Amino acid sequence: MATIRETLRQTHGNLESVGIPDARLESEVMVMNVMRMPRQDLFSHQEDGVNAPQERELAQIVERRLKREPLAYILAYKEFYGVNLLVNSDVLIPRPETETMVEHALFMALMGMETTELVIADVGTGTGAIAINLAIHLPAARIYAIDATDAVLDVASHNIRAHNVADRIKLAKGDLLEPLPEPVDLIVANLPYIPTSRIPTLQPEIQWEPSAALDGGDDGLDLIRRLMSQAPDKLKENGIILLELDPEQVPAVEELSRQLFPEATTSIEQDLAHLDRVFVINRAGEEGY
Repeated sequence: MATIRETLRQTHGNLESVGIPDARLESEVMVMNVMRMPRQDLFSHQEDGVNAPQERELAQIVERRLKREPLAYILAYKEFYGVNLLVNSDVLIPRPETETMVEHALFMALMGMETTELVIADVGTGTGAIAINLAIHLPAARIYAIDATDAVLDVASHNIRAHNVADRIKLAKGDLLEPLPEPVDLIVANLPYIPTSRIPTLQPEIQWEPSAALDGGDDGLDLIRRLMSQAPDKLKENGIILLELDPEQVPAVEELSRQLFPEATTSIEQDLAHLDRVFVINRAGEEGY
């Protein structure tokens, strides 16, 4: 019977041999899940044995991962901003850079936006990652979580119920902002923004994810343009829009913002890698958020 130490080493080696990024971390996550133990116990029980059923389960996980299927799809969950979310192949896997969107939305809501009842739209909600975290940290807010298909909304619905925020989040199906029944204070949107031609060049794991959640058209801005063109009637006069972008897209979105919201101020928030990631449109034209 192999020990946890030996199993970790072998799993790490298998993943590393095919060039999987973060092979050490992923091997630890795989063994954690098979052993049903938290990460800290993994290292304090390194001489414990791994039994035959656990070895078989791990072998199945590794086999799928060696085909470059994302680990989040294999394990059916992904951690995002401190909460675990169900994921499947119908939804984009939440990314760490999107946590910047949550942090800035919370900062503005708690420090900058003066309203007794904050109304928020999370457009392209996917797993519900952004909406759920905003609902957890802003218990007085009302949130619309919008997506285009039933399959995606089923995943979001499961996650919303799992985190006990269904009383604050209303799911809506439709085209971007069109399903909104009222103007909102804050629009947060992590829409597809990868140019079509770039998708085949991205790492193998991304090819497993739904193209509809990645493909933003020729320049990556098709959906973002449509959302911004819908926004004047769906955003309150003192409202704010947060858009996740590729850094190269900032000038084009800034120009579009000037056309649609000439009174607004704009700014950029950087992600954890210090890349321009979240484009902020403040319709009230106030500085300082």
